[in-house]
Amino acid sequence: MKRIDSILSSWEDYELIDSGEGRKLERFGDIVLDRPDPQALWNKRNPREWNNADAQFLWADKGERWKSTPKTPEEWNVSYGPIKMILGLKGFKHVGIFPEHAPQWDEIIALGRKKNNLRMLNLFGYTGAASIAGALGGMQVTHVDASKTTIATVKENVRQSGLKSDAIRTVCEDALRYAKRLVNRGEQFEVIVMDPPAFGRGPKGEVWKIEESLHELLTLLPRLLSSEAELVILNGYSAGYSARTFGELLTEAVPSGSVLYGDIGIIEGEATRVLSTGIYAKWQR
Repeated sequence: MKRIDSILSSWEDYELIDSGEGRKLERFGDIVLDRPDPQALWNKRNPREWNNADAQFLWADKGERWKSTPKTPEEWNVSYGPIKMILGLKGFKHVGIFPEHAPQWDEIIALGRKKNNLRMLNLFGYTGAASIAGALGGMQVTHVDASKTTIATVKENVRQSGLKSDAIRTVCEDALRYAKRLVNRGEQFEVIVMDPPAFGRGPKGEVWKIEESLHELLTLLPRLLSSEAELVILNGYSAGYSARTFGELLTEAVPSGSVLYGDIGIIEGEATRVLSTGIYAKWQR
């Protein structure tokens, strides 16, 4: 195993403007958002910049909520190269994209263009940026998420990105249950991407607890990966585990090949300060 941190700089439609005092100030397209982030323990560099936020996510006694200006749209679009995504003010401070995963999208597109006829499985696929990257690279993509609303967003993001409606097979299902079904059917893949939450529920009330369920899911990898497997990506956040732990899990699950692991972070504005947003581990042939 080898540690390599994945650090993102700003791109045209995304910028980490500032961070500090438990929050981060980001620009998504033309919209500036003020959201909580427990990693931002330091002081804000430019406190006046925060007055320009179009919306602020607040934790309140009566529940979470967004506080937005009248001009803030319910939905808007951002682009990362050919990947087009619809964003909005969603629950639990989400907006519909994890911009720090952009280097992974680049890698997936490049791999698909280099190797023909790759099959990709994206578990906990959320709004589909990685799945769209796979389809743009020419992969046959299966996208799995437990939310019907999110699956509908994936389909619209596919359309916005100029892909045919059947470019991605979308499945609204519990990720672990569906992975077991794939094993029973003998389906295999050359690329697998997983972005599991710390806790979640499937569409039929299935409970996902990362401390209980992740290891069981990873034990399925040898049967889900084909003999020509190329890449496995495991992302994590908000679960308290180290990147090294994820690396060790992947090494145990798929002992052949090589494993990289590290923090995922974003460089703040024009400064050199990096805000850590998660961890990853990656297996490659």
